[in-house]
Amino acid sequence: MSGVRPPSARQAPQALRLPLADRSGAAAEARAATARFLSDVADRETVRDAVLLVSELVGNAQRHTAGPGALLLVRADGALRIEVSDASPRPPTPRAPYTSNGAGGLGLYLVDRLSRRWGWHAIGPGKAVWCELRIPP
Repeated sequence: MSGVRPPSARQAPQALRLPLADRSGAAAEARAATARFLSDVADRETVRDAVLLVSELVGNAQRHTAGPGALLLVRADGALRIEVSDASPRPPTPRAPYTSNGAGGLGLYLVDRLSRRWGWHAIGPGKAVWCELRIPP
């Protein structure tokens, strides 16, 4: 059959789990691990967005909980799922950005703007906040 390509096999999921602790340098370690995990992605803007999303989720866990538990990155079928766990059962509460009542409020706004979708789910006594990003072929 000339000119017909066989259906492409789906790429096997790739994953990275990085245990984190509430310590100085956890966000930097998570950003570096994310950049290494995506080192084969040609679209550097996508990699920068992923690193920024990881930084926001880890930073939120550091600021609003007892600290991050772990970073989980999963690549499959043209998407990257970023997940950061923590020990707090409280769901994330987005705030309106650009308010004059103090610093902050941009973290989940950025997550919402840069990712395809985001959310959270319970894990044991805590939770994981996740987002998904399209990875170009």
